[in-house]
Amino acid sequence: MAKNRPTYDVFIAYNHRDKEFAVTAANVLRSYGLSVFFDIQELPRGAKVEDAIWEAMAESHALVIMLSGDAPTSSMAFELGAARAWNKPIYGVATSNLAPIPVVLKQIKVLPIARIEEVAQSILDSQEPISEDDKLHLNEAIQKAGISVDKLAVQPQHLSNVVEDFNMRSGRKMSGEQVMWLLLRLRKQGGLSLLRARTRKNKT
Repeated sequence: MAKNRPTYDVFIAYNHRDKEFAVTAANVLRSYGLSVFFDIQELPRGAKVEDAIWEAMAESHALVIMLSGDAPTSSMAFELGAARAWNKPIYGVATSNLAPIPVVLKQIKVLPIARIEEVAQSILDSQEPISEDDKLHLNEAIQKAGISVDKLAVQPQHLSNVVEDFNMRSGRKMSGEQVMWLLLRLRKQGGLSLLRARTRKNKT
């Protein structure tokens, strides 16, 4: 990472018609001590806009996507796809009643903007380091469910069961989005295979 390059806890994607709501969300998130990127006016002087936005997106910890009655813009859809590709936690925030929720957001929990503080707390929780014991608890919950990580991502009921089991074992209160993010991160790092080996060793 280059020196003096800003990093962010949260990247807010939004339709510019909803900028007022994005400002409200940013202010609440910042009140929780989170650093937020949502406006090109915050870019360093002389920065190339497209490159700087891409870097802010790449280096952020989580994506908050603001949703209104309008369909997500092409740039919002791109940012959503990038966040998924990078296994970032994704949070939907509705500025109004959404009926129906867009197909691209079917697997994302969407909260009304009045509950933006819950999003802030969830992001803070997702940044807390997970202990080695919690990693084992997570693996045990997966093993008990008997389902792959890929299938968990598209089967909400199985994911809910894994989350409930993990939270009971660990004493944590993590959401489905947080658990999926942890699983994807562990798999990317090769941690799941190591955990399976440790789990088998502990049982012998």
